[in-house]
Amino acid sequence: MLSLWHKIQRRFTLDFWIRRYLLLREKLEGVDFSEIIEVEELGLDPSLASHSAPSGNKYLRNVLNQISISNRDAIIDIGSGKGSAMRIMLEFPFHKVDGVELSSQVAEIAQKNFNKLKIPRNRYELFVMDAANFKVLDGYNYFYFYNPFSQTVLEKVIENIVSSIERAPRIVFIIYNNPKYNSVIISEGIFNKIAEYPDEWGNKIFLYSNQVGA
Repeated sequence: MLSLWHKIQRRFTLDFWIRRYLLLREKLEGVDFSEIIEVEELGLDPSLASHSAPSGNKYLRNVLNQISISNRDAIIDIGSGKGSAMRIMLEFPFHKVDGVELSSQVAEIAQKNFNKLKIPRNRYELFVMDAANFKVLDGYNYFYFYNPFSQTVLEKVIENIVSSIERAPRIVFIIYNNPKYNSVIISEGIFNKIAEYPDEWGNKIFLYSNQVGA
């Protein structure tokens, strides 16, 4: 959790006031995509999970604009939080935009957000479960992460994706926002980083694919 001094320092930054404006606007809209919830507040193990924070912004939209997305593509946000990134993904012609979220409390907020925005239920689905145990992956060719959990969990998730590709061969893309554990993806030996983009906090967004020559 943030220390008191850190919280005081943040009040003197432009980013802090931009964020306050965003939170106020969302409150007026009757949604909650951006209020951060710490891991401890959710009763989760901080050594395995990260706090619920938004990543649906112009930086993610820029990445998706650089990719040729069609209605044959499907994407899943693994560690989808309150649905902030999914909200941006739903602007694009994916035929399916799904999310996996460990916390039922956070997933419920995401569902309320989508209900408020009147997003058709056939456009998305939310799965409430441990991402490491989510193995119904064959229907997706895009995977998105916003540094949602520990290296140990990510290793299991990437293993599941690799198994899915072996079971149902296809070209897959991974979008990794704040790629703290980049080595986990590269070490599998089938994914190459094919592009990188700026993000909101200077951590970058990496794009990977198993496509030969990509």
